[in-house]
Amino acid sequence: MMDCIICQDSEKNTLYENDKIKILLALEPASIGHLQIFPRQHYSIFEEVPDELVTYMAFAANKLSMLLFEALKVHGTNIIIQNGVPSGQTLPHFSLHVIPRRTDDGLRLEWDMNQANPENLENIHRIITEGLSKPEIIAIPEPKKQEIVPMEVKPAQEVQEEVTSDETDDEREKKINYYLKSLERIP
Repeated sequence: MMDCIICQDSEKNTLYENDKIKILLALEPASIGHLQIFPRQHYSIFEEVPDELVTYMAFAANKLSMLLFEALKVHGTNIIIQNGVPSGQTLPHFSLHVIPRRTDDGLRLEWDMNQANPENLENIHRIITEGLSKPEIIAIPEPKKQEIVPMEVKPAQEVQEEVTSDETDDEREKKINYYLKSLERIP
């Protein structure tokens, strides 16, 4: 789409791009390090994005979350989809947000909980159940078996060599534990 600022080749905030996605520093960040993952092809809303691309974007969000934990030493991340203007979507190009979080950062994503009316619950339950009974609505395809590509794992000796002598024993142990922990997170 020609009038979409994401579809135009804007290098300003682009951190990474390939034939499937473009990763940018958020144009209107909620916190320092807020990233957005956009499909390269223009899709306005979530429902338009092909399943394979959704999977790819989720995988990228997971890796970016790990990167933010390591690089910015954040305490958590929110991975958010704003789907449509009422949900807060400000650009007409679908994106997935990866928002770095710190304890007591003041960013509020909570909402007030309301007590549900039992009659309303029954009506909503009926409506959604009827919708789910339509094959075209709930036709969730089985995930394709992905070829598992072996990851290059560094021998312990190489990891030890990367730990500098300027570091304390505690810092060295944390770094080695990080390498070991990161291996557990990779599918």
